[in-house]
Amino acid sequence: MANPEPLGAGSVLWDVAGELRAFLVIPSTLLLQVMHPVVGAAVSAHSAFRTDQWGRASRTSDSMLRYIYGGELALAEARRLRELHKPFQGVDEHGRRYHALNGAAYAWVNATLAERYLTSCALFGPKLSVRQQERLYADSVQLGHVLGVPGREMPPTLSEFRYYFATMIRERLERSDAALAVLSDLRDPPPPPAVPPALWRWPGRVLGRAAGFLTVGTLPPEVRDLLELRWTPADQHRFDRFAAGVRTWAPWLPERLRYVPAVRRTLRRAAREGDSRTARVADESGSE
Repeated sequence: MANPEPLGAGSVLWDVAGELRAFLVIPSTLLLQVMHPVVGAAVSAHSAFRTDQWGRASRTSDSMLRYIYGGELALAEARRLRELHKPFQGVDEHGRRYHALNGAAYAWVNATLAERYLTSCALFGPKLSVRQQERLYADSVQLGHVLGVPGREMPPTLSEFRYYFATMIRERLERSDAALAVLSDLRDPPPPPAVPPALWRWPGRVLGRAAGFLTVGTLPPEVRDLLELRWTPADQHRFDRFAAGVRTWAPWLPERLRYVPAVRRTLRRAAREGDSRTARVADESGSE
């Protein structure tokens, strides 16, 4: 069977995933992922997410950028991830068997990326037309093939995907110990390895408040209810003002301040090579 085609220049996902404002939804992405019982059980038993939060976050970010922007390296990264997760199996605290490569659970991780990138664009920009939203979802399906997600687990259209996602929230996600642990760590982050705890108190408190606010604010309301999270009209007003500020000011920032450095280099290299498929989101915004 031929290898799936990795993402490249011209994909909407390339344009939005490496922008720093897309990273504003990464905390809620992780939380949504571990709310799936299989993912949560595997993470709790086999991941260093409680003992090496900073290292795990760095490795996860590097891996994500590699399989989205790596070209042929994306295929190698996808194989590495599957080999890494192959031994992750067992029985959770409710006596249910789990395996990290369970098709539906593996698909959920990829699905959360698609939904969160769509949410990021809706909240923080760039504004996507309906066509661009459909293209972004098609990119995520292509990415799923790269990662080895079974095709039967990925809805073929964006409208079917939205129905699937709402159904997963309603019928499958759980207020699990893993989810509450992730939420706790986001709100009270430990000091990075090189920072003494005494010097971390104030920046840790500020970062924790910001991460908690962004996590809860970007979650679907149904997930907030499932997790029993408090979110007031005043919170929503503050969040709306923040999101409006990001939408207003982000487009004015120079590219070196908007994109992750590795992504910026990749985009510039693609532009130098004159790939005729390259079509940046900014050039298409507003067209339906």
